[in-house]
Amino acid sequence: MTGDGGQRRAEFPPGGDGDTADVVEQGGGRLPSLNWRPLNWRSRRGTAILLAVGLIVGLAVGYAAGDRQASRSVGPPRPAVSSAPPAPSLAAVSPALIQAIGTCAVQDGRELQLGVQVTNQSTANLTLSLVRPVLPLGGLKWVAQQWAPCGTLPTGQDPATLPPGASTWFSVTFEVLVRCPGPLPVQFMVEYMVGGRAAITSLPGFPDLGSVPYTGCAAG
Repeated sequence: MTGDGGQRRAEFPPGGDGDTADVVEQGGGRLPSLNWRPLNWRSRRGTAILLAVGLIVGLAVGYAAGDRQASRSVGPPRPAVSSAPPAPSLAAVSPALIQAIGTCAVQDGRELQLGVQVTNQSTANLTLSLVRPVLPLGGLKWVAQQWAPCGTLPTGQDPATLPPGASTWFSVTFEVLVRCPGPLPVQFMVEYMVGGRAAITSLPGFPDLGSVPYTGCAAG
């Protein structure tokens, strides 16, 4: 009680003074305010460390996920695939020059001339070129070639063109390197031009020379 008839208000907290007490007046009394104290430096340092560690972990996880995604999406370039098949050569589809049924053979000493008749089965003119013998078992040596039947004197000129449906002959002279050439096969590769394009065809020639007369050897 005070002398002026009022009641003396209790101090809160007890023993506190006006300089240090933190109170708020509301209505007729004082209420203590919440006394928030800042974290000390140790608490702030621990919080900062936790934040830094979390940031580093997050970056590492994000980088690993991005790297896996990139490795799946990025690969070596795939070659372009064309839907159209390559155009085969004319000779591979249907050779314009084919071997006919005629063959010939003439012996002159140790030389043997072999000839084959060929036909142009295409609808275009053929420009005939070179004949190359194919000797799977050897035994013969190529000497000369001409676009003419066996026994014909060489002219030194090849036919300029072979019209569609027409036939002609070529003959090749060989030196015989064995006593009897009977079992030897002789095939031919013929080069020519058709429609301005080079072509080559393989002809069976002679499956063997057993049916070709040769001095001192029995013909089969």
